[in-house]
Amino acid sequence: MRTKRRILAMILFFMFLIAGTMAQRIGVSASFGVASQSMDDMKNLQQYILGTYPVEGKITSSFPPFTNVSVNLRKEWYDYLHFGGGYSYSATGGKSSYSDLTGRIVTDMSISSYRLGAFLSYTILGGDRLDLALNGRADVNLCSVNIESLINILGYINRIYNQYRSIGPSISAGADLLYKFRGFSMGLNAGYMVDLPGELNNTQSDDKLTDPNDPGRILTANWTGWHAGIKTVIWLNF
Repeated sequence: MRTKRRILAMILFFMFLIAGTMAQRIGVSASFGVASQSMDDMKNLQQYILGTYPVEGKITSSFPPFTNVSVNLRKEWYDYLHFGGGYSYSATGGKSSYSDLTGRIVTDMSISSYRLGAFLSYTILGGDRLDLALNGRADVNLCSVNIESLINILGYINRIYNQYRSIGPSISAGADLLYKFRGFSMGLNAGYMVDLPGELNNTQSDDKLTDPNDPGRILTANWTGWHAGIKTVIWLNF
């Protein structure tokens, strides 16, 4: 897994070196916002775990839109064409619980996505102050799923914890609407990501996370969905 990330980093590094003589400017972009995600398998697993409670519990959170962050290096190849690469992070989770005077049962599912990739941005509408650009991106997506259940009944406490990981590709397309200042730009970005998730494997035993209702099928954490946020581009040489 580390080897794949190192290879991707080397590819991005050489891309910057090759295009160095052609590029006009180099900069850093960062965006912060929210993202939705499919998570069909995880939602079904949450329902199944709830059904194993000896009492009637409830789901208090089921993978709502949550944090989405991206930081990238970028180069201006031409005035209208930029490319680069970097790191993106998304997170979500779910929670189910039951409590009364005798104790409580809580199950937390937290899921994170760590993505390394490259992008290409094309400005379709440029002006002295406002730019509208379309962009496409390809990433390697490392996903981490943590499932923790806590049972506390009449002072008896039992904790069950499992961590699963997967790796797979994802692609996304979107648009940026940026207002230009001297040396930096700021505005809004939005897009849609299609995730091709890998199989989830237990980090301790390497066992696969299978569907409780269909043991022959391996579960995945699918990040396909929309994202939107605020974006800033800072040019280091302007």
